[in-house]
Amino acid sequence: HDFVGVNSRLDEIQAACLRVKLKYLDKWNQNRRDIATLYNKLLKDIPVITPNVKEFAEHVYHLYVIKSAQRDSLQKKLSEKNILPQIHYPIPVHKQKAYQELGCDDKLPVTEQICKEILSLPMHPFLRENDIHTIVEAIKSSL
Repeated sequence: HDFVGVNSRLDEIQAACLRVKLKYLDKWNQNRRDIATLYNKLLKDIPVITPNVKEFAEHVYHLYVIKSAQRDSLQKKLSEKNILPQIHYPIPVHKQKAYQELGCDDKLPVTEQICKEILSLPMHPFLRENDIHTIVEAIKSSL
């Protein structure tokens, strides 16, 4: 990012679409939580780190992000199997041009390491159970 973002208001068309979707939000968020629960269960014995949610919190899983020391290899192998994991945040915020004036360029080694290991698995409220099993089986065979 070259510039710090701004708060932008929705136009009328976006607001109208979101107003219709709003009645489904709780159901879709629960679907995401259910999908994440299945991912967590199926990935339990695989050498990846899954999201950790505190007991007092409720996650909506906009993304389902795992951590793997073999992230790049895993992403490549999954992509070859038509599973398209994403690296949503490849560059940490403190390394972005927009935030260079903060002076943190080399002071966050843990953040930089994590950015090299995180991978977002497919996640949306309409993901089917057999899709999740397919994704996890592909991960197992790729590690």
